[in-house]
This record gives sequence, structure tokens and C-alpha cells, in this order.
Amino acid sequence: MAFICAALLGGAWPVVACAQGSVATEGALFLLVPVGARTIAQGQAGVASRFGADGVFWNPAATGWVTRRELTVDHGSNAFITSDAISALVPVGMAGTLAAAVHYFNFGDQTATDEFGNSTGTIYARAMVLGGTYAATFGERVSAGVSYKYIRNEQSCGGACAGLQTYSISTTAYDFGVQAVVDTARKITAGIALRNAGFGLQTVDREQADPLPARVHAGLTWDVAGVARAAPGVSLALNGEVVTKSTFRGVSYRVGGEAWFADRFAVRAGFITNSGDRSNAAIGFGLRQGTLGLEFARTFGGESADAGSPPTYVTLRIGFK
Repeated sequence: MAFICAALLGGAWPVVACAQGSVATEGALFLLVPVGARTIAQGQAGVASRFGADGVFWNPAATGWVTRRELTVDHGSNAFITSDAISALVPVGMAGTLAAAVHYFNFGDQTATDEFGNSTGTIYARAMVLGGTYAATFGERVSAGVSYKYIRNEQSCGGACAGLQTYSISTTAYDFGVQAVVDTARKITAGIALRNAGFGLQTVDREQADPLPARVHAGLTWDVAGVARAAPGVSLALNGEVVTKSTFRGVSYRVGGEAWFADRFAVRAGFITNSGDRSNAAIGFGLRQGTLGLEFARTFGGESADAGSPPTYVTLRIGFK
């Protein structure tokens, strides 16, 4: 899903979420900030896709299909937040696949002032997620995976910030996912994932602990074989996905696709409903040369675009033979 209201407001404080057309108080909403230009360009419909290390962020089962080591570096920014992520993926033969990731969020700095408006210090709001993923295939048609995430959120002050509450809080969460090839031609893959299932984020005391933004994703990916037959060197994949809260309240629909030309250049487009910042359309492209890949995505509409900064995402992908 696109940047949600909490991310727009800094993400560190308990706020009212506007994602998915419903109103609820949740903590650590920065966990919904999307990662990976390839998936984002397709309307964030990635639960059934095999996008390598991107699966660490969308569906851990996707990493189970990978047959070579991979390193990705991701950057995303809008008018209110920047995020950077590094993920590494290592197949370990018949035992499955291991992956690790670091995701860092910068919500910006704010000047602290006294009662006369004089600057007295700087307020910093940051968050970080450390994750580990394990996935394995069962036969040639099923992959399952799980991710563990250590989540830290903090607000600090440089200088004098009278009356400001500073804190450094942490919690843990898990992602679970399954993907399965469901047709005889092996062109359609179904995926389902539960993301951000875990303990609430407790700022001061138990009464102020806010539940994590747990989400259920379910969708399909279709590799359209007829395109390659009609246009040699061209491949097309279409994706569709439904996302809801773990309480099955509020629904977001996502669709997208990508077309590859000579396995070197890709164009992508997607659409999402009920995104957090009211953005809807997305486009992107990808370049591939040997084991190196570069991907770009941009979303349109919504509050960040209205502020003059459409959300933009870049991914560098490095494969190792």
C-alpha cells in the first residue's frame, strides 16, 4: 500500500490511520511503507510474484524459488519521509533459502523552540526494522516462508527540547506466506501472506500500546504465454491482489503488470485503491544487464504529489552466479 497517514505525519506517534478506507488506531504504521520499485510500479500487487529478494518485504515464500544469491539496495522518498533498505538472499540448496534485511526510516527533523520562538534544539524521528527470512519449496509447485522482524522506533533531541517526550521503543513481528502453482501449464501462481503479526508498540505503559498494522494479502500472478508466441522476445505477467486488515475490515484492491523485451528492458504499470495517501496509479521501468538490474517506480495522485513531491522509488539489484 502507498504511504499511509502515519508516515506522512512522522510515523512515530500514535495517530489515526486512513489506510484502506477505514479509521483505526495502530502503531508502527511505517511498516506499511512499500519497498521495491518493481513491485510498487505494479500497484504493489506482489504477494504471488517471484521477485527474488523483494519477497522479504511482500511475501517470504517468494524467496524460496530463488536459485542464486542476490543483493538489493532500495531507496524511496516522498514529501514527508525517506526510507532505505538493504536485503541479501542466499539459497542453501535443498535446505531452502535464507535472507536478511535492514530497513531504515527517516521522518525528518523538526526545530524545537522556546516560548519566544527561539530555536533551542532539533527533534529527530527515526525507525529501523531488522529482519530475517527463511523459505523452502515443497516439490515443484509450493513454497512457504516466514520472516522475523525486530522493530525499533525512536524520538530524540539534540540540544534543549523542554516539554518534549523522547523515547526509544521496540517490538517484534512476523510475516508468514505461501505460494503455489495452481494450473497444469504452470503459468498461474497463487499467493497468500500475513504481514506484521506481532506485539503492539508500547510507548510509555501498557495502556498506550498500539497494535501493529497486521495485513492479509491474497492474489494471483499470470504469466501470459500467448504473448511470447505472438511476439518472440516479449514476455508479459499480470498480477492481482486483495489486501485487508487481519480483522478482515477494510479492503484494498491492487492490479498491475510488467512486459519484458529481450529480457533486458521492462515497462510496468499498476493501480491501487484505498491507498493511505490517496495515490492510485503507478508506472515504472527496469533495466537488466547480466547479473545487474536497475528499477524505477513512481506513483501519482495523493497527498505527497499534491505537496509537489510524487513518491519515487529506485532499486539496485545484484545477482551472484
